[in-house]
Amino acid sequence: MHVALFSDFHPATLGGIQSSMRAQRRSLERLGHQVTVFSAPTPESTEPDPGLVVLSTLAGARVNGFAVVGPSRANNRAIDAEFAARGPVDVVHLHTTYGVAVAGLRAARRHGIPVVQTMHSRDDAFIEYTSPVPYLSALLLRAVHARFVPHRAGLPRLDESRARRHAWHTMVGQAAAADRVIVPSEHFAALLRAHGLARPITVLSNGIEDELLDRARAASGTAGEPPARTFRVLWCARLSPEKRLLEAIDAVRRTASCTLDVYGTGELRAHAQAAIEAGGLGDRVRLHGGVTQAECLAAMADHDVLLFPSSGFDTQGMALLEAVAMGLPVVYCDPDLRETVPEGGGVCTADPTVSAIAATLAELAEDPAKLTPMRKVLAAHADSARQSRLTTRLTALYQDSAAASAPATTESTSLVSQLIPTAPHRLPLLGHSLIVLRDALGFVKSLTPLGPIVRVYLGPRPAYVLTTPELVRAVGLGEAGTFHREELRETMQEVIRGASNVLSGEPHTLRRRMIAPALRQRRISEYAVTAADLANTWARGLPADRRVDLVEQAHELVLDIISSTLFTADFTGTAKQEARQNISWLLEQVIVRAALPEPVRRLRFFANRKFSAKAARLRAEIGAVVAEYRRTDREFPDVASALVRHVDPDTGARLTDAEIVDELLLMLAAGVGSTASILAWVWHEVLSHPEVETEVRRELADFVGPDPVRPDQVLSLPYLRLVTLETLRYWSPWVSTQTADGPVRLGGATLPDGAMIVYSPYLIHHNEHYYPAPETFDPDRWFPGRAEEIDKKAVLPFGVGVRHCPGNTFALMTITLATAALFSNWHPAPAPGERVRAKTRDFVPTPNRLPVTLRRTR
Repeated sequence: MHVALFSDFHPATLGGIQSSMRAQRRSLERLGHQVTVFSAPTPESTEPDPGLVVLSTLAGARVNGFAVVGPSRANNRAIDAEFAARGPVDVVHLHTTYGVAVAGLRAARRHGIPVVQTMHSRDDAFIEYTSPVPYLSALLLRAVHARFVPHRAGLPRLDESRARRHAWHTMVGQAAAADRVIVPSEHFAALLRAHGLARPITVLSNGIEDELLDRARAASGTAGEPPARTFRVLWCARLSPEKRLLEAIDAVRRTASCTLDVYGTGELRAHAQAAIEAGGLGDRVRLHGGVTQAECLAAMADHDVLLFPSSGFDTQGMALLEAVAMGLPVVYCDPDLRETVPEGGGVCTADPTVSAIAATLAELAEDPAKLTPMRKVLAAHADSARQSRLTTRLTALYQDSAAASAPATTESTSLVSQLIPTAPHRLPLLGHSLIVLRDALGFVKSLTPLGPIVRVYLGPRPAYVLTTPELVRAVGLGEAGTFHREELRETMQEVIRGASNVLSGEPHTLRRRMIAPALRQRRISEYAVTAADLANTWARGLPADRRVDLVEQAHELVLDIISSTLFTADFTGTAKQEARQNISWLLEQVIVRAALPEPVRRLRFFANRKFSAKAARLRAEIGAVVAEYRRTDREFPDVASALVRHVDPDTGARLTDAEIVDELLLMLAAGVGSTASILAWVWHEVLSHPEVETEVRRELADFVGPDPVRPDQVLSLPYLRLVTLETLRYWSPWVSTQTADGPVRLGGATLPDGAMIVYSPYLIHHNEHYYPAPETFDPDRWFPGRAEEIDKKAVLPFGVGVRHCPGNTFALMTITLATAALFSNWHPAPAPGERVRAKTRDFVPTPNRLPVTLRRTR
């Protein structure tokens, strides 16, 4: 196999992660595997290493003494070039969670390579111990990391600081993005699970290189009883705050009968030297500086105990493994580390305080015979961390990962990069965003000739547009893989935080089941009575012989119908008014925010503040209504009542107030953004085609007559239904997006985890391969005898599969009743010379305006 190891620490630097990687690499190479290491640079002079690739750093940036690397374009190109030059890579193994590891993760997804992630470090503790501003540091790390690795799920609420919680977001996000997760200890695995990681976790200890260990043991000879001399304490770790060196020095100061040898480098060296001088410890505490792993192992043969005072930070500790391997008893402070130190092979202090450490050291110094049984226990576990024993399990994990992602081969990756064309007219930084905002409909239609999948760029990020109904159905029916909508949730989360349209997987299935009772036929029949009454009242109240804009009228009427079927109680007036004033603008902003690159979106300060304020006010008003529905506990013939009172028969679950607010806002948005737009287009098309208008009026005269429109007449207007179907085809949603949750297989190509998948019913409905003369508005194409010629896979106005619109029946009923009411009462005369244009500030195109003068029909 060819394994690519990625780490933010150069393998020549000192540290447990580096030692573990070196042991893994050499063990794999001895078995005949190829290993390429990608890392950050180091200022130290090192021997040339043909298996090492050093990536470019962010100029001048260093953290804890290590250079900082970002997943830049230059690094992406360098990684891709090395992958190509060194032959196919079978597995990418990440050993950190920072820039190099993120670059490795993204490279693996570009090339369809499985990812194994070893989680070594407690970044939450590291940030809290070492950063002068832990909260801001953790928040910044999370924000930067999420820019490249989406953090899809929230975390359970645990008793921890805000800084630690942000750090756990980063750690869980990195682990969740991998195909396989390795941790060195059970207690760390439990922490990851407690913080919401749902991926299976393999607990596999770090290891020590066999040859290194054998040489150290041979040089030390056979360990015997400790000689009668000063009690010698050893420290082997990085000199950083979380390792608690200063506390160790203080404990030795309080224990007069022992010495301390410190091996390691780091930012605490000057502080440690000052503490030694201040305590007069120059003859008892010695700082030896950085040493190799071999020198550290040799020192372990010449000391009485290893002192490891870290608490709440280490997931395992390489020095602990080394001490066990060399038979050196351990004094440690963290009870979780009992997992690494065999029972009876060391002493865990009563607590992490300096006094407890000093008491333990004094007890052992006074009676060194207590060390003899500890050494015997350790001897029985001396080979437990030998790397050769661990590599067998590691290679098996690699093979399982490669087998599980077999479709994601380099061949299919090549298809992604070579056979998927990129749409023309891409701009630097902005990509195709400006074209989409200026002429979205023309742009999506232009993609059809380019191929079944076309790459476009929304800002610097690629998205893959599907241009055939077969591929759209493969996504909708889950045949291509699994998908989520976290990006859409992010753009609209201030308005709609967790509604059914942005949920995925089991939460989405449960939510659809929970809202279904509100949209059953019995309920819709009740809503139809309200819709018909409102449509008739609206139509009778229109002004005669005056110009009105039917687009405005459609939005007002639909919003009135939707809000009146959502809430019928007498205390809902303020919420309805708030929705009427703000929902249209908020929905338009969601589209703009989704189309703009994140950096540009953040610069829209005033628009963002306005968006946040309007969203908060709207949610508060509707939240108050839902709370009142729950308080009164009365049944009303409306959606809110159905949602508040419903109990899922399978799980006993009930929707929370916040979840109900989300679903009500989604229905309002769908009404304004889709139903009202299609209604306005129906009116426009009827008025634009005299033969269509004549047939609609004939049908209304036959079945409705001079009386108000009734709900039962919806099914008696077959031609109007054909007109509506053709309008839905012609003016269907122009964009819908989902995001790949893991590699997905589409059209012979494997698209990587996190790929944005875009499809456009409008594009497919205007493809002459599926609809002859697609630019002609022709209701008769849906007439029996001709409709059979239409490929049913290409009929997509309401989506397909699990994302199929649950409110389509209600929408069609509303459109039919409103259109019947308008044309039964009025002859609208379009304004001469007025050109109607389509706006795409919503998922469904909207006519910009439709000015008419109304004349009564009766």
